[in-house]
Amino acid sequence: MRVKLLPGEYVIVRTRPVPLRLIGPLVGGFLVLGSGGFVLGYLGHRTLPDLGDWQPVLLLVALAVVVLLLLFVVVRPLVRWSSTRYVLTSRRLIHRRGVGRHIEDDLPLSGGLQVRTERGLLQRMAGSGTLRVGGYADRSHCYRDIPQIATFKEYLGLAISELPPGGILDGVDMDSGRQHYRGGIP
Repeated sequence: MRVKLLPGEYVIVRTRPVPLRLIGPLVGGFLVLGSGGFVLGYLGHRTLPDLGDWQPVLLLVALAVVVLLLLFVVVRPLVRWSSTRYVLTSRRLIHRRGVGRHIEDDLPLSGGLQVRTERGLLQRMAGSGTLRVGGYADRSHCYRDIPQIATFKEYLGLAISELPPGGILDGVDMDSGRQHYRGGIP
């Protein structure tokens, strides 16, 4: 998944969320495997009374339930985590997510942004945090579990400070967003 850069734009940081959000699915996966192993072992015992011909069917149903639970409890959060990316370029902050349906949020750095960080106990222990970025007029965007949040916020501040103040940036009027052509064919 490559980012299409604008002329003169370069990537400063490309990262994904810290794997803290995978602790719950990992514990859930162990619980599903443990309880599923117990149930399958119990149903597979040959001396079970009153099951008769239903024993193989119940084994298959229990196995299917264990596999489905593993898909929802472990695989789904793992795929969501691995398909989430945060990209900071010299002009915008990009949040990409999704496997089947790609969603991309593009936040230009030129819009006078307010930047706020939030860190819970586990996030502080891992050195990560939540970044809330928003313009003065619209709602804020939330980027969760960014690794090394202090460094990321510092890079974001440097990228914002390196933008030219207003005016035209490579053919785009930063204040109005209109394209300006400097000669040649438009």
